[in-house]
Amino acid sequence: MERSKDWRDEYFSKAYYNFFARHLTQERTEKEVDFLEVSVPIKKNMMILDLGCGFGRHSIELAKRGYKVVGVDRSNELLEIARENAKKEGLINLEFYCMEYKDLSQINYLFDVVLCLYTSFGLNSYKEDRETLKEVYKILKPKGKLLIDIENREALLRHFIPYSWDIMEDFVLLTEHKFEPETGYYTSRRIIFERSTGEAREYIRKIYLYTASELSNLLEDTGFRVIKFIGDYEGHKYSIASRRLILLSIKEG
Repeated sequence: MERSKDWRDEYFSKAYYNFFARHLTQERTEKEVDFLEVSVPIKKNMMILDLGCGFGRHSIELAKRGYKVVGVDRSNELLEIARENAKKEGLINLEFYCMEYKDLSQINYLFDVVLCLYTSFGLNSYKEDRETLKEVYKILKPKGKLLIDIENREALLRHFIPYSWDIMEDFVLLTEHKFEPETGYYTSRRIIFERSTGEAREYIRKIYLYTASELSNLLEDTGFRVIKFIGDYEGHKYSIASRRLILLSIKEG
């Protein structure tokens, strides 16, 4: 069973796209972008940054709707897929950059909106997350908006299960879940068994689970004002039972 030194390099790879992304349908993406257009809101002529864009499903859908979009990710493998899919759509209003979040100010644009979706925030240390927000602040226009979407710690821990199985036609997925209350980190150890070959491959994901108050305070400490707490992509108000924790904030100063 193979493992990589940096879990992000292995997890966010073409293997991730081939296995985990199969559930992320075009219909689902369209509904999520509908939500973003209404909730932020996103308007014509806005410049949008998709931070942690992965294989570009939101970036591409936003660009198809006429927005100028920049997608940033640290995975070259996923960005190759994103660029290929954007090329198939004939999109000229979309750019992708491979870089670490700490280097965002190297991008030669100012943005109206920064989106950080599906737990693309919390993958680093608290110090690094803080530096990321400082970088985002630099590249946002005055009164620009930042939307961060992460897993809801309260709901995840209330329904915590140590192991789960997912049986599919060509794969079997075993996931071991572990939460460290002393540090706030949540680790998922996923083992994929390929039925045709009998091979097994391990993927590790380690994220910091922010509470609503922790993330809100971090945003305010780095120059943002939180204006909305949302609990899902249907736009329901955030509660401890919500599936997601979505914070919409505005750049102050």
